[in-house]
Amino acid sequence: MDKKWWAVNMMVYLSNTLKQKWNNVTMYTFSHNQKMFNTDFDVKCFGFFKTAYSIRNSDYIFIWNSPMHFVWVLSKVLFFSKAKLIWWHHHYPWYYSKNTNVYIWIKKILEKLSINFIDLLLSNSQYLQSNLKTIYKKKVLVLNPVVEEEFQKHKQKTINKSSPIIFSYARWTTWKNLKQVLDTYLYVKKYIPSVQLLIWGVGDDQVYFQNKFKSDTDIKFLWLLDKKSIIENLEKSSVFLFSSTIDSFGMTMIESLSLWVPVIAFDVNASNEIVVSWQNWFLVKSPSEFMSKTLSILQSDELLDKFSKNSVCITDRYWSQNFDKQLKDIFYSLQ
Repeated sequence: MDKKWWAVNMMVYLSNTLKQKWNNVTMYTFSHNQKMFNTDFDVKCFGFFKTAYSIRNSDYIFIWNSPMHFVWVLSKVLFFSKAKLIWWHHHYPWYYSKNTNVYIWIKKILEKLSINFIDLLLSNSQYLQSNLKTIYKKKVLVLNPVVEEEFQKHKQKTINKSSPIIFSYARWTTWKNLKQVLDTYLYVKKYIPSVQLLIWGVGDDQVYFQNKFKSDTDIKFLWLLDKKSIIENLEKSSVFLFSSTIDSFGMTMIESLSLWVPVIAFDVNASNEIVVSWQNWFLVKSPSEFMSKTLSILQSDELLDKFSKNSVCITDRYWSQNFDKQLKDIFYSLQ
């Protein structure tokens, strides 16, 4: 499997980018999957205190998700590390919107204390940037994710309008809202009986829905796909459905648009940042509109052609050149 979760992809991409500029780049993790981290840079799997000790002589430390930020701060407090700490957020810290237990309460207190030792916060979108500023009262810069090179080499495809294909891929978790994709497929099928659905992902809900729809031969439940398979499925798809209402950024939207596949998504969080105009997809306000707009685009050859042609126009913002420029600005801000 060479298709990692997108946040992991970006940390690997960042590490490889830095490796091209500096000789010594190491990623530290609490759990090491050799297939996931098959890279050119070093990967070390240590415990909490050993990691804190090992990184004490680093110059710059890019922090991923919690609880890694506590490890890096501990290195400064216990082992007098002089490293610049840069915490790159890939999602909204939802524990700030609820107080469900003592653990969350303690975590927030420790985080508010630790944040004073962190030199810079990064976000993957302007939406997240605004929220992080409100939560942490600290400077936040944007470092957009990068669409992988394999998604940037494709020409406009020919759409099969007689048997349209809906495609969606995400983890099978409640907050990814993949039930909306299945509801949309059923709605569209009443008007376009030949429509097909390809849906990718793993998780607790997948087996339930796979059993529920096992008699429907027009639905294909896909397990984990590699990058090549995702591209192949996108190339034959008419429209991509992004059903999440919680993601701070949707890398799957960028991948789809890069392959000329228009997107239906909810008008929340960072979705409207990816839109340059209303010429390449639909943003919707409700589940019913999500279904009706999907039907609209599949019923109109003119609309489908226009959206497909315009989809790829916005994706250059998420290519390596922009990432390098943003990264240069980040290091400049730390001087």
